[in-house]
Amino acid sequence: MEDLNMAMKYVKGKLYKLTIADLQPDPNQARSFMDPNALNELAASIGKFGVLVPIQFCQNDQGALVIVSGHRRVKAAEKAGLTEINGTFTDGDTRLQGFVDNLQREGLSPVDEAEQMAALMKEYVFNQYQLAEALGKSQAAVSTTITLNKLPEDVRDACRTNPNIPKTILLEVAKEKTEATMRRKFKNYMDKAGKATQPADVKQRLSKQRSLIMQTDGLTGKLSGLPWQEWSEDDRNDLTNALLGIRSQVQGLLRDMNALPAEDQPDLPGNNNLS
Repeated sequence: MEDLNMAMKYVKGKLYKLTIADLQPDPNQARSFMDPNALNELAASIGKFGVLVPIQFCQNDQGALVIVSGHRRVKAAEKAGLTEINGTFTDGDTRLQGFVDNLQREGLSPVDEAEQMAALMKEYVFNQYQLAEALGKSQAAVSTTITLNKLPEDVRDACRTNPNIPKTILLEVAKEKTEATMRRKFKNYMDKAGKATQPADVKQRLSKQRSLIMQTDGLTGKLSGLPWQEWSEDDRNDLTNALLGIRSQVQGLLRDMNALPAEDQPDLPGNNNLS
């Protein structure tokens, strides 16, 4: 079909009936993840009413038809069993066109939006004011969104597959000074969000013992990656004393529970046997 497509002259702005199998996704598309539940809902709607809004497509140098905007609609149409879809031909700056359409229509994740903004700034050698003008946004909105690129890669990857994480939460996480504190704040949010969605009967079954175990586990997470280097000397000394006290209590508890062999017990202040 590529030879036929190469020979065909497409007119900008004209509507065409396209064979879905002939369409290629844009390798630079902004969307890196499609929510399967939302995709199934869109497919069900398309199955009943069809694709109400045509996609946009262009033609690359090899003559292949490339989706500029409407990747979700094409994917959902396939799931609904359609073999054809209506599309409007476009040319020129299709990279920017596709991104703007995704912002306005397709609902990009905040992380995808931030990464694409940074990529466009690099590709077009835009500053924030120029990008804001091209996207029809304020410079402040662009600047705020781009700060999400400070998030550690593992946090950004987690956000791609979870569209329910609010952008405001991610912006708060991105304000932290180190990646360790960002990860800790993000984990705290996810833990709280998980507890909030627990059924009432599950929450009631949490005994005092389980609650204490969860608090202890939470403390372990807070201590991981603790930025003690940034603390004052007095705060570091107080932390040292607190940790030594915890260690003493933990060692004693593990001995009482027969969970710690005697030969593995370190010498602790106050634990030396005097003969």
